Amino acid sequence: MDDLSVQVALTCPTCGCTEFAYETPASGQDFTDDWAFTCAHCGRTFTRAELIEANAESIDMTVSDMGDDIVDALAKDLKKALKKQGWKIK
Repeated sequence: MDDLSVQVALTCPTCGCTEFAYETPASGQDFTDDWAFTCAHCGRTFTRAELIEANAESIDMTVSDMGDDIVDALAKDLKKALKKQGWKIK
């Protein structure tokens, strides 16, 4: 399937800034929901879970907007796979 990855800029719910300070996870470690992010503009600190929850509407809209792209990519991949199996696809 084509690369359908997308990044959603998370914004501070207090001031709208999109830049945050945080400690980089150690090698092999992932961000956890209680990881602290501090807004570079207003200094407010959020957990990862709080920041995602505050941006849920933007995240949901982005996923919704990608719906047609996902369906189109799946259809293209399915047609390609069926053609390899000898099916005639219009």
